[in-house]
Amino acid sequence: MPRFFVAASSVRDGRAVVSGDDAAHLARSLRATPGERIVVVDDAGSEHGVLIDRVSAGAVEGSVQWSRPATGEPRLEVHVVQALAKDGMDELVEALAEVGAAAIWPVTTRRTVVRLDARRAEHRVARWNAIARNAAGLAGRGHPPVVHAVRDIEDIAAALPPGVRVLACTTDATTPLSSVEMRDDTRAALCVGPEGGFDPSDLEALDSAGAEHVHLGPRVLRARLAGVVALTTLLTVAHELDAPVANAYVPLQVAKP
Repeated sequence: MPRFFVAASSVRDGRAVVSGDDAAHLARSLRATPGERIVVVDDAGSEHGVLIDRVSAGAVEGSVQWSRPATGEPRLEVHVVQALAKDGMDELVEALAEVGAAAIWPVTTRRTVVRLDARRAEHRVARWNAIARNAAGLAGRGHPPVVHAVRDIEDIAAALPPGVRVLACTTDATTPLSSVEMRDDTRAALCVGPEGGFDPSDLEALDSAGAEHVHLGPRVLRARLAGVVALTTLLTVAHELDAPVANAYVPLQVAKP
């Protein structure tokens, strides 16, 4: 059973309510019934074990059996700056959400093939956020990553959070990403180019943000795979993949709801 993300106001007085598309998914696709247990994660940073007692397509409700701080999130906050891929972008967003990206920043670069007008870009970003939300729930994360609006690579330096460590993935870098050391309190931005890699003008924009150039090994990866490999590598060297999956139905450090 996947997790379901709700507003903090949806959990109160020992009760939790899942509504909207998630309720319809539970009622129709998953065929949830009273007596089953689910986990809901609120946007205040807590997760709750819920015993379902009411099911409809409009709302699924239940009693809160336990609560604890949300699990499933890396300590290392990684933002993935991803050039728009000409195919497989939906699958790429899904994979980044599952692995543990804190945020996804789709960008256009000099060599980007895909060009979106404002209307198409807005539609795609809404779709990608829905994909990321569903993927994060299935992966047992503590919150879904935000997929930001599509930007030009020149604008990314000003858009990223302050103090972020920018790592630009290039094929001619001398430093392997696998050798980079990260502290728990560091924010990182992994920058991945399109098919054909970053243009020199793209790298100038990233260098203005203090980018360090790193490589992903001796083989050239497709753009739709490179971001996932880079994210997995960075989380591995930061020991973020050492712990097993938390048991979704056994409360740890239980707090009264």
